[in-house]
Amino acid sequence: MAEPDDIEARELGLELIDASRIYEGYLIPRYVDRKKQERFPPYRRAIIGLAARQRRFLRAAYTLADAGMVLEAVGPLRSMLEYLICQNWLAADPDRNWKVWMKDDHGARDVWRERSQKNTPKLYAAAVDAITPEQLKEAEAVAAGRAKLETACGAKLPTDAHKNVELRAAQAGMTLLYDGVYRYMSNVGVHPSMLATELLMEQRSTGLMLCSEPTTQFVALPVYLQGASFLYEALQGSAELTPELRGRGLAALGVKIRAMAEARMEAKVANWRDLAPGQAFEQP
Repeated sequence: MAEPDDIEARELGLELIDASRIYEGYLIPRYVDRKKQERFPPYRRAIIGLAARQRRFLRAAYTLADAGMVLEAVGPLRSMLEYLICQNWLAADPDRNWKVWMKDDHGARDVWRERSQKNTPKLYAAAVDAITPEQLKEAEAVAAGRAKLETACGAKLPTDAHKNVELRAAQAGMTLLYDGVYRYMSNVGVHPSMLATELLMEQRSTGLMLCSEPTTQFVALPVYLQGASFLYEALQGSAELTPELRGRGLAALGVKIRAMAEARMEAKVANWRDLAPGQAFEQP
């Protein structure tokens, strides 16, 4: 049975989704100022897309948590944090990081295509033959964009070690969240680690009992509250760059979420403010 705090946090998360319905069917304009031919910045377009995906991840996490699968809900919750790290990293240095993001992303796609062509040449050839005129046009536009970027930056354009999340978290000022939350979620909910398997095992005199539910080794995250907190930060960050995406009541929901998070911490560790490093109060 859900605790009262979980019920309230869940409602706040659902209110965030409702308050941000503008993301569903929103047309990102081609120009910020059509008269001046000022194009909509690509990094802002990317951030809108990242925030939109986080809305869906929250739905997924809540669906799993509602079904009592809190351990499995860690997966989409971790994805939310990774997307939020990327979003804040892009916003921290838009000109540089957008170019790095584009370079790394298309580099990864190149590897994917090269491996597919090498390992399944017939299937690859069939896929190439099936490309539609619209897809071909899009591919040409992407190639032109990459060529323009390479011409402008050349070898000067840095890379972030193939989308290194830890590095991006550091550059976005989110190291505490990465080390304290992201690593834990990775170990228990995503990666095939020893800990991930041990969460379903208990010692018996004759061996190991494989349990149907996580054992007491699993420290359950507050899925509803944590998810609502991540989504609020994503929506708030996106709205700061694109004000028309600011949902009605977003600020008020943020105040409620932060108050609930602080109350939860005080209930668990009364002097948590004295124990936490100063940077903790500057992070989402």
